[in-house]
Amino acid sequence: MKALSALAFSTAWSISLSSIATIQPVFAALDNEPNNSFNTRQFLPSSTTTVNGQLESGDVDFFGFSNLDTGSLFTADINSKTIDPLLGLLDDSGNIQAINDNESDNSVLSLLTGKVPASGSLNFAVSGLRDINLIGDHLESGSYRLSLNTFNLPKLSTNPTILNSGFETGNFSGWTTLGETSIETKTFGSNPTEGNYQAFLSTGNKTFSGSIIEEFLGLEAGSLDNLGKSLEPLPDGQATQGSAIQQIFTGKAGDVLTFDWNFLSNEELFPSVNDFAFVSIDSLSKLADVLSPTVISSTTDFFKETGFNTFSFKIPTTGIYSLGIGVTDWRDSGTDSGLLIDNVKIVSVPESNYGLSLLGFGVLGLILRLKSKQQNKVKSISVRR
Repeated sequence: MKALSALAFSTAWSISLSSIATIQPVFAALDNEPNNSFNTRQFLPSSTTTVNGQLESGDVDFFGFSNLDTGSLFTADINSKTIDPLLGLLDDSGNIQAINDNESDNSVLSLLTGKVPASGSLNFAVSGLRDINLIGDHLESGSYRLSLNTFNLPKLSTNPTILNSGFETGNFSGWTTLGETSIETKTFGSNPTEGNYQAFLSTGNKTFSGSIIEEFLGLEAGSLDNLGKSLEPLPDGQATQGSAIQQIFTGKAGDVLTFDWNFLSNEELFPSVNDFAFVSIDSLSKLADVLSPTVISSTTDFFKETGFNTFSFKIPTTGIYSLGIGVTDWRDSGTDSGLLIDNVKIVSVPESNYGLSLLGFGVLGLILRLKSKQQNKVKSISVRR
């Protein structure tokens, strides 16, 4: 028997000299039977962020979260020490939209990510291992915690130059991130190219679809899919899930932006699962993919890597630029790939050299004009003769 419905909450207070601020309470609900079908799903208060449940063999628990901010992003995951859970996402008619059975090679949770639909509602089902049709076809029995987190895409600010270029703060300050991102040291198995830290992006765990990454980076819809299709001989495919980081900065004409990158993957050399890493600045381009000829055995937990390479981009005109760097699964989401990034920097053209260059071009232009006038004068004299 499952416990009857209950509502637990806690309220935290923060007191300062100038004001008293209240932190909104976090609500945890207990799952309430009968909720073993979509039509009998348990509707939860809008403030609910976690559900503590008990799953029995042959059982499926259905939950409905409502009054969410339309268009916001979400992550939902199940944590359990006693069962191997499966998490399903359903639309408002009960149709299965996505399933996660924590089959990804580096996943530790069953989790789903996405965007809150126009209805403002999300429907989830918690079941056991391999029950991909959500009909209770499993033998799992034990407790779990379902957590839901919603958030909006961050508002970006423009920096005067690239900040925290080598991630030496030990975090992503100066950057905005989406998906599974972390700061790593040499213990990762690949040494940073400068300093002690490097950024890591993964296609495993809390990642987002290609369309959401495009929105995050301000890319045209379908651009990641189009880039992926250009890398393989097959006619169709999709950037299924990945992660990205971004920074907006002011660049000066002639400056050169560079960064070091190392693409890693556990995928086999098959064109149908050609995961890839990419960069977006002025245009979208590939850094590397599974089929890249430079792929070698990896010294990390991944099977293979490209080793560190350097991307370079000369800024054509003075203005504001958005640098986006990411990695995505292609066609499937069962095997992880990753990207290490370090030493992001802008090499500026020295102002003195820039002035001398302009002076040099001016002098050269004057010489050419004088030479042209002299030649025209000679031609004129020759004609009169």
